[in-house]
Amino acid sequence: MEKVPLRLAWRVMKPLGHWHRRLLRWGGYRCHGAGVDRASVILLSYKRPGNIDKILSSVVLCDFVDEIIISNNNPEVALERYLHVSDPRIRVINQPQRRYPSVRLELSRETSSPYIIAIDDDLFPSPKQLRTLFEALLADPGVPHGFAGHVYPETPPRECRTRFGNNSAVEALIWIFAYTREHADNYFRLLERMGQINSELRYNEDVPLSFAGTGPARIHAVGRVWCCPSSCEEGVATFREGGFHEHRAALVGTLRELTGLRVDALPDLPR
Repeated sequence: MEKVPLRLAWRVMKPLGHWHRRLLRWGGYRCHGAGVDRASVILLSYKRPGNIDKILSSVVLCDFVDEIIISNNNPEVALERYLHVSDPRIRVINQPQRRYPSVRLELSRETSSPYIIAIDDDLFPSPKQLRTLFEALLADPGVPHGFAGHVYPETPPRECRTRFGNNSAVEALIWIFAYTREHADNYFRLLERMGQINSELRYNEDVPLSFAGTGPARIHAVGRVWCCPSSCEEGVATFREGGFHEHRAALVGTLRELTGLRVDALPDLPR
């Protein structure tokens, strides 16, 4: 049978999944955490304001989430027009000027919980996937965690390899990030050592965050993860911008030297 085109499948599954989660919430469903710890969730909006509501419909089902901070990084967009999921945990910050994704690290130092989950605006994790990630962070709070990431060849860093769908260590997380406030503080220490101002870091803030732990960042097998079609679209996806990959590889090389974390110290984790 012929495969359904990605964009057609997306147009069908995205609204169905969103409304299914809203119905679950109306019916009283909650995704419960195993303990008393809670997480703060940070979402950023710039070119995909319509996606935030879809992500929220999943996050609000998680009773282990203490607060949900949304940073509207595009002053020209009235984000509230796109938001229909309401919850007392949600707080919208309308930035007075254009901010880069690195603003989430500034917000991370002001969260109510020391445990933080930051989600890119083109990723749609399920409540159970969020719980798996949060539990991984609680089990090993020394390093940041995620679903996927990059590993670079040895010096000088060149084209990266993407790791996804397994339990392993990586050099640079992508898509989603579970970390602690201590990691955020260490992130700023690394930027200071590099002479980098956070507000001027246009992209690749996930690289120093990934190096901000006591060891390599780790990814976990969580099954299929939905991404929107524009996650790779030129003019929308950040990694399509000129110089992105060169800047990312250079950051990895610099942070290897600053932290001592090397590509040959990236063992696979047990399943």
